[in-house]
Amino acid sequence: MAGGQLRLVLATTNRGKVAELRRLLVAALDPFLAVRLEFIGLEAVGGGPVREDGANYEENARRKLAVVPPAPGRAVLADDSGIEVDALDGAPGIHSARWARGPAGESLDGPGLNAELLRRLAGVAAPARGARMVCAVALRFPDGHVAIGSGEVRGLIASDQSGGGGFGYDRVFLLPDGRRLSEQPSAVKDALGHRGNAVRAVAPALAAWLAGR
Repeated sequence: MAGGQLRLVLATTNRGKVAELRRLLVAALDPFLAVRLEFIGLEAVGGGPVREDGANYEENARRKLAVVPPAPGRAVLADDSGIEVDALDGAPGIHSARWARGPAGESLDGPGLNAELLRRLAGVAAPARGARMVCAVALRFPDGHVAIGSGEVRGLIASDQSGGGGFGYDRVFLLPDGRRLSEQPSAVKDALGHRGNAVRAVAPALAAWLAGR
């Protein structure tokens, strides 16, 4: 496949995350290399959700890679992320997407999880509402080699949820200077966010693979 287009599977069914990962990767690569890469979603290769029961973010990211079988000329990128709140002793952490349920035991979406987090922090003063967002990225190449990157951003949990940008806990997360993550332009979020830092950590390995094909 030398000189041709290569594929990168983004191993997630979250459309917001697919768009963010693609944007981050294109920005992190030399334009002459980025044009050689075709981004495809998990549904295009028949992959489905995976049990995220690893001991840490990296283990969960590696497990997500496993749902996509190896193929020549095709790399796979997966991530796992979470929010760790100081006043909750680091919870919800790796359980961030599924740590709470609704009154009937139903799964909660992003706004529902944010509401539950705010409920549990009711009465906690601003100085004690510290938190960090953490991300691990795993990038598997056709030969089986896996590159790992990690990133984080520290901030505070707001007293309410607001903003239409981003996804997950962006609506309740304040950067150290008080800006709400969900209200920032994509360029700001990409530059400062946990996922952006993790993606940039594996970008050199991806660039080397593309340049060598």
